[in-house]
Amino acid sequence: MPMKKQQRGFTLLEVMVAVFVLALGLLGMAHLQVTTLKSNQTAGLESQANILASDILDRMRSNKKAAYTGAYNYTSTTDVSGTSISAKDLANWSALMKNNLPSGSGEITCPAYDSSKVFICKITISWSDKQLGDENTNYGDYDTSALLLESAI
Repeated sequence: MPMKKQQRGFTLLEVMVAVFVLALGLLGMAHLQVTTLKSNQTAGLESQANILASDILDRMRSNKKAAYTGAYNYTSTTDVSGTSISAKDLANWSALMKNNLPSGSGEITCPAYDSSKVFICKITISWSDKQLGDENTNYGDYDTSALLLESAI
């Protein structure tokens, strides 16, 4: 009976399986990177919305008399022209939203002032975020995100 030679090296099939496993691992890592980048962009927009909400709250707190009279009540359709401090604050805030958030818009709702109650205003900021779409969303479709903040003035 003849002796078999010892096999050396790898077969083509073993190499192909190893390349396939490596390719799957690299695809998984690439998907993880893309997901991380999307999450970072979404978090950046949320942070910007928080900064904008804090900005207008600080402006309202520094001009309480106008806030108490409803001068800071605002929607995206509100005319913000005027020379009062509150009108300038709202015009500036509106421009900041439009420049820093995609399709950024906001709303400020303050109740009528009552000295027996805490004066709480509601600030809503919304923007478009294409990163929030599900996997079936077409490229270019956007979902709306919103930040709602209530704070005492």
